[in-house]
Amino acid sequence: MKYRKIVTVLLLCSILALSVGCSRQVARDEMRLYNMRAYEEGSREARISGRGMNGKFLEDLQASFNQADMPLTNETYVEDNVGNITYQYRINYDASQFITVYVYQNQAAREKGLKEIYGVAEGDANAAGGHNLIISDKETSIVYTSTGDKTDNYYDQVKKIAPSLLAKHQRRASS
Repeated sequence: MKYRKIVTVLLLCSILALSVGCSRQVARDEMRLYNMRAYEEGSREARISGRGMNGKFLEDLQASFNQADMPLTNETYVEDNVGNITYQYRINYDASQFITVYVYQNQAAREKGLKEIYGVAEGDANAAGGHNLIISDKETSIVYTSTGDKTDNYYDQVKKIAPSLLAKHQRRASS
C-alpha cells in the first residue's frame, strides 16, 4: 500500500514538473513571437545563408550604395499579410534621406500600392512629406525620398544605381 502511494506521488510530481517545464518553454516561444525576435532571427538567417529570394538583391543594394559613398543605415522591414515586403533605410544615418524598397507579389499589385502611397507608380512625386523618385521594374520599386533642406541630395546617384540593380535581379518576390 505504501509502495503504491509513493509511486502515485512520484508520478504526480513528474507530471507536474513536465507540465511546468513545457509551460515555461511555450511561454518563451510565445514571447519570442510577440517581440518579433523569432521572425527577425529567421529573416537574418535566410539572408545570411542566401536562402531568401531578396537576400542577394539586398546585399547588392547595400554594396552599390556604399560604393557611391551613400551607406544605407537603420534598416527596417515589414511584411504584410499577403507577402508584400517593404525595406527602408536611411542614407548615412540622415533622417531626411531615405531609400525604400517595395517588393510586391506582382507588377499590378506594385502599381496599385505605389499609387495609393505616392499618387504615381513611377517617376517623380511630391507626396508623403517629401520629394520622391520612384524607379521600378516588374514587382519591385526603389524609392528615394528626401525632405527638408536636403531635398534631392542623392537624386542623380539613385537615378543611376537603381535601374541597374533592378535589371540585374529579375525575380525578388517571396512567393
